[in-house]
Amino acid sequence: LAGTAAVMIANSGVPSWIAMLLGVTIGALCGLGNGLLITRLRLPPFIATLGSMMILRGLVLTITNANSSPAPDDFGNLANNTLFKVTQPGDDGIITVFPGISYIVIIMILMVVVFWFLLQLTRVGRYAYAIGSNEEAARLSGIKVNRYKIYTYVICGFLAGVVGVLLASRMVTSQPNGGIGYEMNAIASSVIGGTSLMGGVGTVGGTVIGSFIIGVLSTGLTMMGANYFAQQIVIGSVVILAVAVDQIRNRPKRRKV
Repeated sequence: LAGTAAVMIANSGVPSWIAMLLGVTIGALCGLGNGLLITRLRLPPFIATLGSMMILRGLVLTITNANSSPAPDDFGNLANNTLFKVTQPGDDGIITVFPGISYIVIIMILMVVVFWFLLQLTRVGRYAYAIGSNEEAARLSGIKVNRYKIYTYVICGFLAGVVGVLLASRMVTSQPNGGIGYEMNAIASSVIGGTSLMGGVGTVGGTVIGSFIIGVLSTGLTMMGANYFAQQIVIGSVVILAVAVDQIRNRPKRRKV
């Protein structure tokens, strides 16, 4: 939704960078909606986010009639250009000495640093861990649980908006069908990286490592000739194994309690 909206806004004549910011803002607003559903209506988080995913996916498919549309040429600069690219003239024309660092990689590194700082050194991050560990204890400790829950869902929506805009910029088209299945990759990356589904445990660095493992698995299986469906079997098995290890690791703690 965020990427498609950004492309539609850019095609209406708005500068591409403003359209991208508005697309990311739409993602954050969707996160705000999820947070309000969960904190105000007391809906289970899984049901609220699953339902909103289906609604928003249906909305973007309805608006676009499931058809992609090209974006302005400068819309693709963010995801397809590089920084520190070095070239020099050669006998056959311009030779690339160093391809540079993709802006997508730079954005990833920036996000890792910002959210590591947010989780480890700010009140929002520490309260997020506390709420994930024991929501009732956090509430009795004076933490405004609902407020910080909303903050976390807005952040999640913001990050989903960033990914949607980058995906649209990479393809230089709107992607109404883009992102299907990404939620499972996100869950797999975080679980493999050490995040506990019980809450209260997880790091940004671990999630980055988990995402690299997923990427290596997918690339390696592709190089081995495995098709997409076989990749899903392997990645799903790795997720189950990671959750099983987490459960076994936490058994002594629960027995002690």
